[in-house]
Amino acid sequence: MKIKQFVFNPFGVNCFVLSNNAGDAILIDPSVSNASERAALADYIKNAGLKVRRMLNTHLHLDHVLGNAFVERKFGVKAEAHEEDNFLLDLQEEQSQMFGLPVEEIAPPLGGFLAEGDVVEIPGIKLHVIHVAGHSPGGIAFFCEDESTPILFPGDILFAGSMGRADLFGGDEEALISGIKSKLLTLPGETVVFPGHGPSTTIEDERRWF
Repeated sequence: MKIKQFVFNPFGVNCFVLSNNAGDAILIDPSVSNASERAALADYIKNAGLKVRRMLNTHLHLDHVLGNAFVERKFGVKAEAHEEDNFLLDLQEEQSQMFGLPVEEIAPPLGGFLAEGDVVEIPGIKLHVIHVAGHSPGGIAFFCEDESTPILFPGDILFAGSMGRADLFGGDEEALISGIKSKLLTLPGETVVFPGHGPSTTIEDERRWF
């Protein structure tokens, strides 16, 4: 599996393009917010000869869905996320005003829901869905254990040295801490963590904070 990371929009969302040797790709939080960011993502996919098969949102806060409409229109795939975050798509204008984050194009409805225990798979890449509420009701992480080194994409659930906010729409700090401890920190210590914002870390490094 090849991982290409971009940092998009004023909130610095980490977007990940996962691809296999056949050129199939999965996009995680492709939250492009302007013409230059859209071009950067599209040019990479075109130049690498990739075919986008799935688009995944770790959660549906505004900064993570800014590119959903573009990706759906450009590559013909609809976003997938947890059903408990679906209400956030109806609050995009409210979130824009609250965070001062302009929205050029409203994110469209999801194409499907993902839940705890689901597996998102293309040849050579298998992502296990882990539901951890608290930053948002439907926050999900994607865990790949089939690589030589396990990999986790936790969105805004877990960061290097910290965790996501719990004071936003539907947040719950107790549920967030509990979910991190019981579902993420129990993963192998060598697991490389690629958060929704900021630098990568490992599960072993993050255990010290909890």
